[in-house]
Amino acid sequence: MTTIMQPQAETQTAQTQADQESGPWYTIRQASLMSGMPETTLRYYETIGIIPPIARDPSSGHRCYNQEDLDLLETISCLSATGMSLEHMREYLGNRAAGSEAAGRQIELLDEQEQRLDQRMADLRARKRYVQLKIKYWGRIRDHDQAGATQLISQSAQIIEAAKRSGNERLPG
Repeated sequence: MTTIMQPQAETQTAQTQADQESGPWYTIRQASLMSGMPETTLRYYETIGIIPPIARDPSSGHRCYNQEDLDLLETISCLSATGMSLEHMREYLGNRAAGSEAAGRQIELLDEQEQRLDQRMADLRARKRYVQLKIKYWGRIRDHDQAGATQLISQSAQIIEAAKRSGNERLPG
């Protein structure tokens, strides 16, 4: 992996010890590839405050991500992959610094997300049962069993209703 040099202020003639130990810097493209999030998403998350302002190379003005930024992007990528809302992500990330004092709220946020995922899984199961029903239905049609197809549909009202609800009911969030 290619890294870019750590940016230095134009008036600075030597790096401080802390600067020298901060490690490599990465371009937005590298950060995007490493986090799995598009560059546009990284810029957007910075604009809306999900990501704090990223250091800039003073000569080019380009964003320069350090390892701490990449660690944060990994957390954000995982939260985003769960479908967590931006509002809840912002709160979760803001609470991290409070440690054990915020642990209760962090657990609540994650519990709420788990409930949303459970609902999504139930919705997907309902949709899958509907698809399985339709496969059986069309199999009977293919086999010229119109009576069997009609009977299958009439006996499957619950599956059909559950599938319709799965597309229209959502948990707040």
